[in-house]
Amino acid sequence: MSFDKKITRRAFIRAAAGSALASGLAAGAVSCGPKNAQEAADGIKAAADVKKVATQCQGCGANRCGIYVYVKDGRVWKVEGNPRTYNNAGTVCPRGHAYIKELYNPDRIKQPLKRTAEGKYEPISWELAFEEISTKLNLIIMDNGPQSVFWAQYPMANIPLAFRFMHALGSPNTITHGATCFTARNAAFNATCGALPDNDLKNSRYIILVGRNPAGGVKLQQIKDIADAKRQGARLVVLDPRHSETAVIADEWLAVKPATDLAFLLAMLNVIIEEGLYDRKFVEEHTVGFDNLRDGLVTYPPEWAETICDIPKETIYRVAREFASYKPRALIHRGYHGGYGASYFNSFQTARAVAILNAIIGNHEAVGGLFMPLKPTLGELEKGGHPAPHIPEIEKADGAGVPGRYPAASYSDGIVQAIPELALSGKLKAGFVNHMNPVRTNPNPERVIAGYKKLELLVTIDCFMSETAAASHYVLPESFFLERDDHVDTVHSGPVGQLTVVAQVVKPMYDTKPLLDIITGLSKGLGIGKYFNFTMDECNALRLQPFGVTLEELKKEGVVEVGPRWVEGFKPCKTPSGKIEFYSDQLASWGLDPMPRWQEPLVSPNPSDKNSFRLIHGKQAIHTHSMTANVPYLMQLSDRYDMIRLWINRQRAEAIGLKDGDTVVVESDIGKGYVKVRLTGGLHPSAVWMPSGYGIFSKYLKTAYGKGINYNDFLNTYFDPAVGHVMSNEIIVRVSKA
Repeated sequence: MSFDKKITRRAFIRAAAGSALASGLAAGAVSCGPKNAQEAADGIKAAADVKKVATQCQGCGANRCGIYVYVKDGRVWKVEGNPRTYNNAGTVCPRGHAYIKELYNPDRIKQPLKRTAEGKYEPISWELAFEEISTKLNLIIMDNGPQSVFWAQYPMANIPLAFRFMHALGSPNTITHGATCFTARNAAFNATCGALPDNDLKNSRYIILVGRNPAGGVKLQQIKDIADAKRQGARLVVLDPRHSETAVIADEWLAVKPATDLAFLLAMLNVIIEEGLYDRKFVEEHTVGFDNLRDGLVTYPPEWAETICDIPKETIYRVAREFASYKPRALIHRGYHGGYGASYFNSFQTARAVAILNAIIGNHEAVGGLFMPLKPTLGELEKGGHPAPHIPEIEKADGAGVPGRYPAASYSDGIVQAIPELALSGKLKAGFVNHMNPVRTNPNPERVIAGYKKLELLVTIDCFMSETAAASHYVLPESFFLERDDHVDTVHSGPVGQLTVVAQVVKPMYDTKPLLDIITGLSKGLGIGKYFNFTMDECNALRLQPFGVTLEELKKEGVVEVGPRWVEGFKPCKTPSGKIEFYSDQLASWGLDPMPRWQEPLVSPNPSDKNSFRLIHGKQAIHTHSMTANVPYLMQLSDRYDMIRLWINRQRAEAIGLKDGDTVVVESDIGKGYVKVRLTGGLHPSAVWMPSGYGIFSKYLKTAYGKGINYNDFLNTYFDPAVGHVMSNEIIVRVSKA
């Protein structure tokens, strides 16, 4: 639908009032019942023509909301939230409402494509694509070994298929986007308490968010729980350089200097320990390394921290005392990307400090604190006669989990920004990319493109012609999520285990295939077909076998609860000691700091240059990375509300002669771009803030092409020494009027 740009506000209000009146009259007519039998029959027929299917949204990777999709006359009509799924509880965000319409986006890839010698793409049959890809891959493995092949994928429910495929080939190189998002956080919680906990926000009485912005992120249930907690009298403190969407409802916003959250948290720990405000019984019974922690924190009082993080010492003292006074019904949100997921040189130790602050007040496995989600263990394909390939014993090419390289990194997530470096050095020769776009979402795109172009074989499996697809030798179109069945999922598990699944809603519109069919087709020419002689229905039935739940039941309801509910009380941790480890011997053995200590950020703005800023970034509530930028409905919102702007502190902006709406040039040592500015009092003066997800440069994505700029254009390729993450906010830029 297009709108007449000349329509007046008064005309719009009149039209809206008329529509409302018409709706009211229609509703009144329905409420009075049909006038005759024919009208009654027509009403029954119309209702029968609408099909309601329970499935799972794929508009983002983190939440995967349970939804109901309505189909009318064979077309997707609307979406509603499934009220029983833990992470969204009946709600659907703008992404979910708009993303279902991507089924009909004309930019979709409609058949397999092969790049010609001239760099253009021409259609190729599935059979020929499978034959050519498998032949080329066999030759690469023969010459270079299976360790020269990688698979990069956003970690959706069907990622076990990618692991199975790669392990069957003999390669350990499965990689997600984690190193650009959450791996420092995960590694820190793993080192402290053995796994990543969840937040009991609804029952908490004191909540601190360190760079976390649920109102702009994707965890819909969390913002509802925070609102419920506040209605019950909870206090919400937001520690964030930017006055985020969540800060709007906070009791207190603390505009911390970017990259210094660690100093604030160390000072909080100093106060809580020095004043004896911690939970002594819990610490004595369920933790190790307290004495080391206490001795190591004496040099970090609030007086020290205020000079670093720009938060007054009086505020740090007060927040620490308030936080401890509500123990154990207080928490510091476990975080995501935000202040420490993969943002800074000190992110790993910042996340360690968060984990320890939670534990020191005894909130681990406590109501109103943190708890380990009860994620059920799915059944194995081996039970159905489908053997699993051996896990390769060779090290991952990117060094993830390897002592002496990146020992704290996740084996399953890997280090995605290492792929171009490894390709340029000749260690990687071939790769598959599924439902991910590293050419756009990884740092230093020129180097990323150079690396991926060096590969002898690059295959992208996706629904749209992303920047990565446009650099590939073959592009294999995956069926849209509404057109396919996927792997049983446990992402919605929390206080109770939940099973969900992506279920086919409509038939495929084009010559596309689901991932399992693509992998099965490739496996035959690679000599590993024996590992993929099952259908998705057979796979899911075996995954469900331990729970006595049939696939038909799950598809009908969309979500099924399994196992016991969470109960308060300490459970042994998956750490070497079985306890929460304030001091980690494992980290010490790897040559890493065994307890949190202050670490300076990698780079800092030039204090003598009024145009020098740290560039930070974050999500907007209507977009998910780069994958939703090409959704017309969402991009219309970006345009209508002028959201593609660089935030800058008003006083700093005026000092360099900027007015709201001016176009500025942003420059780092590797990138340059132009964007309009938004002047605000809601940002720390040392930083500028950029919304992520824009800056699309694939000409195949017509809606998004050329809109805005992207922080990755200004970010060097970095590798944190512990986890290998990108340190994505370690960017210094100069901002000046264009």
